[in-house]
Amino acid sequence: MEKRYCLPLLFILSSFVGWAQPAPPHQAVGYAEVGTFGSTTERIPFWLRANQYGTIPLSGPGGTLRLGVQGSLLLTDTTSVRSFIHPGREWTLSYAAEGVANAEKNSTVLLPEAYLKLTHRGLVLLAGRRREVIGLIDSTLSSGSYGWSGNALPLPKIQIGTRGFLPFRSGSWLAVNAFIAHGWFGNTWYVKRSYLHQKAVTFRIGRPSARVRFYVGLNHHVQWAGHTDHLPDNSIAINGQMPNRLSDLPNVMFAIRTNGLNNDRITKFDWENMYGNHVGSTDFALETSLSGFHLLAYHQHSFEDASSFLLQNVPDGLYGIRLRNTRPANTFIQINGINLEYLTTVFQSGDPNLKNLQFGWGGDNNFNHAQYQEGWIYRNRVIGTPFLTRLIDAKPENRIGYMVNNNRVRMAHVGLQATLAGQLQLIAKVSYSENKGTYNFPFRKTLPQWSSIVQLGMPLNWLGDTWLTAALAVDSGQLYENATGGFISLRKTIWQTAGARVPQKPPGRL
Repeated sequence: MEKRYCLPLLFILSSFVGWAQPAPPHQAVGYAEVGTFGSTTERIPFWLRANQYGTIPLSGPGGTLRLGVQGSLLLTDTTSVRSFIHPGREWTLSYAAEGVANAEKNSTVLLPEAYLKLTHRGLVLLAGRRREVIGLIDSTLSSGSYGWSGNALPLPKIQIGTRGFLPFRSGSWLAVNAFIAHGWFGNTWYVKRSYLHQKAVTFRIGRPSARVRFYVGLNHHVQWAGHTDHLPDNSIAINGQMPNRLSDLPNVMFAIRTNGLNNDRITKFDWENMYGNHVGSTDFALETSLSGFHLLAYHQHSFEDASSFLLQNVPDGLYGIRLRNTRPANTFIQINGINLEYLTTVFQSGDPNLKNLQFGWGGDNNFNHAQYQEGWIYRNRVIGTPFLTRLIDAKPENRIGYMVNNNRVRMAHVGLQATLAGQLQLIAKVSYSENKGTYNFPFRKTLPQWSSIVQLGMPLNWLGDTWLTAALAVDSGQLYENATGGFISLRKTIWQTAGARVPQKPPGRL
């Protein structure tokens, strides 16, 4: 081979070696946090505990200690020429775990997050508990996604799905983000050994670089199977057993009716209600970039059964607009984002005593169910929007009816995120709700309620990788006891591997 060909070849090979320098195969960060919380009443104010994944107790005062770790491990060799030619095909194992110990009237030890996640190309396989919000909303400033808001402790599950939005082909204007999961509710005082079926699919219309993008999605959550000793009536459950066989899963997954007629395991109630407690939303959103701003407008149409899925409960659902500032910070006070939302669940396909619809009865009775009578609740917290509230959370005189005794609600919400002096992170939320109870057990009158919070966070560089969080919340109205409460904590990185990035505390999380 002539020298004039050898030199370019050597240059190309050396470039591959240079460009394919390995990233650290294992990156991890460990942290510890200590904090305290309190209130002017025994009950902690709404916005101190809502959408905190069940980690803030309902009563106070008390203290909290949290220990956590998160990291990733590269399972393939990124130094090879093949990895350089085909980037993104590596196998990555990610993990996270956090333990929370709360010392108060009823001290608890919780594990809100503990998962393993395997990523390859555009797919993700996950097992364990993970903090997440499901649906098209602003997860930082929102009042909460309708069906899965991050209000309750995460359920353990196994999940497979896409890694973000995947285009149908390279450069396509259509992309999809989807997952399917199987989880476990475990044992509660009312139902033992029930399962979670969950899936979501969202289509994006428009390339990432497009000025305007549209989204449409479906989020579907089902509690199914399980046994209870509290339903002696065989018209609701045969000997207290809900359908729990693998052959029943298609009915749960697709809300269809098969293998139910002349089946001594299946009641008329199972047949009419599609096997299990179904909760979900059909989501629509528009996203666009303006001059210095990013706009997201969205609607989550709530559904509980066939009548609401087929839009007979219109206008029920969550409506929102999020405006995010994309300009560089150049003032002492920089407004980063604002979120406006309106939630209504008042109509519920009409009064069940007055209206018989084409597809089932009215009175959807959101988050309640005749078999799973604890309601759409996990570990004493509502799984969906926290504005549909539990009986035990209300004032004593308002504790009537179902476990979720307030599901006919109108609510207006404002969320604000800002940076002060380039260091201090501020989040503020104000919500006003009008609460009617339920159709069958209405409150004596509509109960107005104001709930608000101001949260501040800032790095303490002189303590080295330490983050200070402080919050003040107020409840004022007729649904809850009037209360003012506070939270303060210090979170410090206690160890990290070379090359690991120290994450800030997620905005909006106490």
